[in-house]
Order: sequence, then structure tokens, then C-alpha cells
Amino acid sequence: MSISMNNTFKLFEPFLSRVSRSFRLWKRSESPESFSVIFDRFREVLERNNRSLEIITDMGEKLGGDYLFDVMYIRKAYGELREEIRGSILNFDLLTRNRYPELHAAYERIDTLIRRMVDGIPSMAREMVISFDNIDWHKFREVGGKNAHLSEVKNRLKLNVPEAFVITTDAFDAFIDHNGLRERIAQRPDAMIDETAMKALQESILQGEIPAVIDIALRDALEKIREKSGDCFLAVRSSAEEEDGGFSFAGQFETILNVHLDDVAVKDAYKKVVASLYSSKAMAYQRQLGYEIGRMRMAVGCVVMVDAVSSGVMYSTGPGGNEGYLLINATWGLGGSLVEGKIDGDLYVVRKESEPEMVNAAYGKKGSMMISLKEGGTTEVRTPDDMEMKPCLTGEQIAELAREGMIIEKYFGNPCDIEWAIGKSGTISILQARPLMIQGEGERPAIVDEDWADSGYALLFRNRGTVVQKGAGSGKVFAVKHPDELNSFPKGAVLVARHDSSLFVQVMPIASAIITEIGTPMSHMATLCREMKVPTVVNVGDAVLTLKQGQEVTLYAGDENTVAVYEGVARHLLARGQADSVMMEDVYEFRKKRYIMRYITPLNLVDPLMNEFTPEGCKSMHDILRFMHEKAVAELVESARRESIRSRGHGNVMKLDISVPAGIIVMDIGGGLDVHSDDTKATLEQIRSVPLRAIIRGMVHPGLWQSEAISLKVNDFLSSMMRMPDIVSDSEHYAGYNIAVISKEYVNLSIRFGYHFTMLDCYCSDSARNNHIYFRFVGGATDIVKRSRRVELIAAILREYGFNITTKGDLIVARLANIGRDETEALLDKVGRLIAYTRQLDALLHDDSAVTQYTRDFLSGHYEH
Repeated sequence: MSISMNNTFKLFEPFLSRVSRSFRLWKRSESPESFSVIFDRFREVLERNNRSLEIITDMGEKLGGDYLFDVMYIRKAYGELREEIRGSILNFDLLTRNRYPELHAAYERIDTLIRRMVDGIPSMAREMVISFDNIDWHKFREVGGKNAHLSEVKNRLKLNVPEAFVITTDAFDAFIDHNGLRERIAQRPDAMIDETAMKALQESILQGEIPAVIDIALRDALEKIREKSGDCFLAVRSSAEEEDGGFSFAGQFETILNVHLDDVAVKDAYKKVVASLYSSKAMAYQRQLGYEIGRMRMAVGCVVMVDAVSSGVMYSTGPGGNEGYLLINATWGLGGSLVEGKIDGDLYVVRKESEPEMVNAAYGKKGSMMISLKEGGTTEVRTPDDMEMKPCLTGEQIAELAREGMIIEKYFGNPCDIEWAIGKSGTISILQARPLMIQGEGERPAIVDEDWADSGYALLFRNRGTVVQKGAGSGKVFAVKHPDELNSFPKGAVLVARHDSSLFVQVMPIASAIITEIGTPMSHMATLCREMKVPTVVNVGDAVLTLKQGQEVTLYAGDENTVAVYEGVARHLLARGQADSVMMEDVYEFRKKRYIMRYITPLNLVDPLMNEFTPEGCKSMHDILRFMHEKAVAELVESARRESIRSRGHGNVMKLDISVPAGIIVMDIGGGLDVHSDDTKATLEQIRSVPLRAIIRGMVHPGLWQSEAISLKVNDFLSSMMRMPDIVSDSEHYAGYNIAVISKEYVNLSIRFGYHFTMLDCYCSDSARNNHIYFRFVGGATDIVKRSRRVELIAAILREYGFNITTKGDLIVARLANIGRDETEALLDKVGRLIAYTRQLDALLHDDSAVTQYTRDFLSGHYEH
């Protein structure tokens, strides 16, 4: 027995119409606001967001190292940014009817942090102790430079860092005030370099009392460490506000190793580290570098000790500036003897490749080694004879250290001085990562024609696209078609994709370069690339076809939009590609202002489908903008849906006269149609709405629209009968009328064909960053297995076009944004075809192989069922 889908629908059509009329009357009683007003507010949010992003981009470029600016620039630029964001929030509140009041708190929190730094206002948070796990962007000043960098290695790069906590700079203030030392520290600078005065100050610190507020927080932190790591020992280390920033302060402050996990021992060690801030050598160092004497504060890190078999230091780039190599210095036991120059450790020179290669090794005579004592503290012992000349590291350990060194260098955007240790289990622990000063950096000449000719490498293409982030990177091509493929992205590869995507942030720390066929220099991805200094070029055209999967290439992105992609690893270009920002970053004021950008430019809200995509998850002004954009689009979609319901049966709509019986009526809110006053229908030629015209063009494509009824199996018919309550309920998925709310650049199209409902919302303008496509599909007459297969088919096809997909049962939601006008039109044409193609297809999906077959047919342009 089989019954046609059309007949089934006709059977219940009178009942459906009656229920639908009731639903419309109920909706009208809400006295809704004009959709035109809502649309204007949406556009105002977009425009202010765009102006905000332009300001952020300008600030980011200033911090690229090519300009020097003062605090007046920061104040002016941030003032403009603040004004635009506040205006955007105002319109956003009106648009969403104050649905997100928490966004105000997020904005106030971030704004307060920024203005506090700009104007030098002290923190009001007053956290005494912070776990490494809880250190985020805005706590840099509280935890000091060293702890901030190391916690980023742990929390963002997910490399192995021991459990740790920080006694903060707020605790430092509390300690100094509690012991009445503020006035002595604030005395005139000359007195602060008097050795006798400094020793007296240090002694007062060593004899000082720990305030109860610190004592309580410290005991709690120690207990948590004990719960996680057992009865261990700690390394108590300095982390002054500016330490490991532009300058390392190497050896200036105290480090106490192998401290008992009890509060008395840790408090004694803490005071020793604080006192070292006022040693004569540390004060002289600060004076030489132009720091304001007596103003620096000290945070102290307490890190679980690694029972090290070997340890040492790694320079992620040779200190002479040879970017192609890194150096590893290693010894047995703890690394103290090595960094203090007491022993001759092993030195490994490693070529930085996707698979690092050791090119030279010199094995030192490691006559002594530092070890931890069981009772606490450390001692230096003679190295056993059979270990003196034995290499400290295996080949595998060298390679893994090099890989981690390259990742850290990539993430921080400059060569790094990295301390590491390998425990008895063979696990590598990162203990410190700070900027490495490179000698001899200077202006590099731009690439000239001779360089291209003499390179010795095959030039794959040049001067195509737009440079987003200058630099050079090499590696094997990894073409990404779907976001899922990012999970298998190899370290050091070159990411090649059709579109840019903020989802690429997942692999940016390990990507050598990014090349996209389509994209803009002001997209979210572009901002992330600049933030992470990933050499990036967008809009290059046929990159996916030109660059083969696994092919080793070098991207050079230089000044004046110079772009070149070579086959192989073009080392001379890699050397040229390093941005000359080191000298600028040496300037103290420059570094200080760069910290401010931590609360402006980073984009943390990447995926709107994640739980943390909330106002509370906003950590920067960029996050605020991202959140508003996503929710503004959602609000527009919902408002348009309501408007389509409200407009049904009113005189302000016009029927669409096209070659397929889609039954679409159109409500034009501005510039969407070119019709005369006496016209009763609008033809395809009269559609001026760019997105609607593209969709209809796809729907009427020859061979797609199946006019014949498709037979239902008995179980499908029974399934459709059982699902009737869904169809006639208030469910938004089934409130369908074939109606389009349009303007010249916008469409919200709601279509119901039988038992399934499609919603398509799109903004398509000349500004790629404003553009979006939102697609939602649900339902069908057949059983859930077949309906799910159709959703699987639709998802497979949309993924091929780069959509971000979410599915649940027979519901699919697909999103795509930040796409150029031409590309958007082309995609909408495909989506229009897909709507027509899958209209009754679920009844034919008898097994999983049919999904594969029909997907392949559609993508190859064979539309006959």
C-alpha cells in the first residue's frame, strides 16, 4: 500500500488552515514592533561593529612594530572605540529588547580593566592567591610576567606544566602595607640604590609578618596542591610585573627550590623572593632599563618540583638570529648548575622543520649535577663516571623538545628562552618561557625581482591576494574543507582553505602559515592571525587546486602586499619574513601599551555553538562585538519569522510569479522589488533583492523540481499521521508559510513543502564581514530514520560548501558568515537548488548508501532522482 505525500497533506489541509488562522490571530495580539524599525537597528549594530573593528585593526597595526605611539594615541583610539561599542550595545538592547543584560556587566568589567591600565589606577580585585588554572588574560599584572607566560603555555597551548599557584602582586601590596614598609619603598630614588638602606629594607621584609588574608589563602592553595600532587615539594620563584616581558631580569631575583609543602616553609621562601626585589643589583638593573624605581611589584609563583632526570634551557632561535635552528642545552638533574654556568652541559643544534632534525651535538663533561634533597633544598654532587660524557637526551626527546619550542615561539611571536625538565617518567615539563633577545636584528630589504629569479625554488604563484599578517612560513600543505578536519591538523603545516574562519584559531599556535582563497583583512580570523602572528594571506583565488595536499611550500607575505608561494622550504625567505619588531618591543612604554591590547583584540568567543558563548565568556572588546553580531543575526531571523506570520493575508505583500509552484509571497521592506503600482505579481526579473534572486535562480534550475508525487510506504504514511500534532502545533518549526521578507540586501525566506520546513536568512552586501547565511531545515513525512538520512545528506552537501553544521534528529542548522558578495550569491544559488532537490527526497532514502549516492549526484550536478 502506498499513499502520495500530496494526497496526505490535502487530506488534512482544512484542519491545518483552521489551526494556523488561530495561531496568526494569537500572534497579532502581541502588538509587535515594525520589522523595518528592527531591521534599521540591526544595520546600526552592524555599522557600529564595523567601525569598532576598523579602530581595533588600526590599533593592532600600530602594535605591529612599525609605529611608535604615545598614551595620547591610546586614549584617543580607545575613546573612539568605547563610543562605538556603547552605541552598538544601545541599539543591540533595543533590537533584542534587553534580552542580554549580562552583556553590560561584561562590558563594564573589560572597560574598567582597560581604563585602569591607561590611567594607572590600581586593581580593586585584591586576590591574594590564584591557581595557574584560573589565570586568564586580564590577570597579567596580578601574577607577573613569568607566571603569566607560563600559565599561557599551560592553559592555551596545553603543554605540560606542573601544578602551580601564584601569590599575587595584590598580596605583595598587602604584605608591604601590613608591615609599614610603603613609605620606605617610596622614598627618593637615590636612597633606593644605597646598599646599606637596601639591606635594611630586605631585612625588614625577611622579618615581616604575613597578613592573615594571605595566610588563609596560602593554606588553602597548599591543600589543593596536596590533593592533586600528594606530599610534594615546590619551587618558589619570582615573577615581578615586568619580569619575562621585554626584558628577562634573568638572575636578578631569588628562586628557592625544593621547598616543603607547608605554610611556614613557603612563607619563608616567599619573603626571600620579595626581598630580592630590593637587592642592589636588581635596583641597578631596573634603573638602567628606565623603570621607575620602587614602583615595581613582585608576584611569586609556587610550582610543583619536577624530580628531574635531566633538565636545561632551549633557545627557540639561535641567539645570533639564525631562525632556521634552535639550541638545546642539557644536563643531568636540576638545571641550576647549567644556567649559572657552573658546568659544561650538552649542546644540541636542531634544524627547525615539521620533523625537527638534529644537525650537531657537543657532549659536555658534566662533572657535577644538582639534585633535590629528601629533606628539602638542593645540593650539588659529583656525576657518576658512566654518566659524565653520556648524552642527556635521546633523539626522541630532542625532537619533542624542539617541537614544543617551535610551538611556544610561534605562540608568543618571538624567539623564546625556555626552561624545561624531564622527570623519571620521561615526561617533558615546561618551567619557563620568556622572550629571547636577538642580536643584530635590523631593517631587512624588501624582496626584489632578483630574489625571485635567484631563489632556486619553483614559484607556484606570486602577488595574488591580500596580506593579513606579514611574515614567512613553510610546511606541508594541509587543506581544510570541514572544521572537523582541524582535529588532525599536523604541527607546522600550512593551512589552506576555501574560506577564512575564526575556527582556525584551534590550530593557529601550531600552523606555519594560512592561505585562503576567499577572505578579508578585517575578519575575525584576520584579527586572530595578527594576534598570533601567523603569516597569512587571503583572497588568493585557486589555492586549494594549486597547492596539493602534503606538498611542502613556503609562503612569503611582505610589505606592500608582496605575496609569493614557493615549492619547498625557501630558507632565505624565511629569514626575511621575520618582522622587525624586536627593537620596538624593547621600548618600555610600547610594551606597557601592548598589555592594554590584551583586553581589546583577542577573540575568545569563536564558536557560537559552544557553552561559553555567553556574555560572561567575553574577555575582550572583540568578544563583545562578536557576541552582539551573532545574537543580532539570531534576533533578526526570529523577527523576520514573526513578520512573515503577521504579514500573511495582508495587503502589503505580493505573490512571486516563477516557473515552479513554490507558492512564495514577498514582503518588501525596501528596494527588494522593482514593480509597478498595478502589478499583482512579481517575476524573477523584477526581484532586486540580491539574496532572494540567487535563491530563486537556484530553485528554478532545470531538472530540479520534481512535479510527480512520490509514493509513501505504509510505515511512512503512519509516521506522518502520528506526527500531525507537530504540524499543527505552535512549534516555530512548523509555523510555515511560503513567505519572504526582503530588502535589497536581505532575505528571510520561510518555506513549508508538505511536512518539512525550511528557513533561510541571509544578508548579502558588498561588505563581506556583514554577510551571513543562516539555514534551518526540519521535518518530513517519513519515519525518523529516513528523515535523519535526508538531514545527513543536506549536512554533507553544505559541509562541502564550508558551512558550520549542527544536527539533531531531523533538524539541521547551518551557518556561514564573512563571505564576499559573489561567493554568497553563488552559495545561495546552490542552497536554492538543494531546497528543490531534497523536497521529497526522504521517501527515497531507503538505506545509508542512498545518502552517499544522492550527495554525490548533487555535487556533480546530476539532479534527476
